Amino acid sequence: MRRVALACLLLTVSLRGAIAAPQAARPAPPSSTPPSSTPPRPAPAPSAQAPAPSPAPGGQSVFDRDSLTPDYRIAPGDVLQVFVWKEPELSREVRVRPDGHLTVPLIGDLFVVGKTPRGLAAELTQQLGQYVTSPVVTVTLKESVVLRFFVVGEVNKPGEFPLLGRTTLMQALALAGGFREYAKTDEVKVLRQDLVVAGGRAQTRETVLPVNYKSLAQGQNLQQDVVLKPGDVIVVP
Repeated sequence: MRRVALACLLLTVSLRGAIAAPQAARPAPPSSTPPSSTPPRPAPAPSAQAPAPSPAPGGQSVFDRDSLTPDYRIAPGDVLQVFVWKEPELSREVRVRPDGHLTVPLIGDLFVVGKTPRGLAAELTQQLGQYVTSPVVTVTLKESVVLRFFVVGEVNKPGEFPLLGRTTLMQALALAGGFREYAKTDEVKVLRQDLVVAGGRAQTRETVLPVNYKSLAQGQNLQQDVVLKPGDVIVVP
């Protein structure tokens, strides 16, 4: 009996081994997707950030050198600061008299209307050179009575306005708040007084500039949008 049982056990082990061997050797089932012959591409490197665009250049300022008021001409009532280097007795603040003169120590009365501060400084340097060794003179405008314009008539804010930089007629009327309801915008006028010096005397020459604002606002006759000068008066009937 033992021999029969041992024989049966050996037969069972042999059969299990025969069955397990083919299962271990069975190849894996083929994939449904055929393998690609092209090697995989490497992941792209992160691109460098593009430099930020430089800001576009801005438009030219209305306060550039060419648009500012040309060399200032001294007018009656202006306050000037006269400085003579190392000469405190000759340095002072003076107001131009209504007759166009001012009084300078060692020189006396001097007519200055119509001159530029730089030109007056050169003249004072020359004349003070008779009394002071190598004078260095500087003249600056401390207060002006003419760097302003006026708007009168049928506007919302008539009055006096400072003339700072380049100011045109349309800009001036905008500062004055625009027209009132019954303003005759086709009959606007600019009254201008130009200072003329002849024979050592200051004289004014009056000019009337007619402006048709209606056509100007429609883009016509743009030459009528004049650049204001010191002392101009805009009249809106």
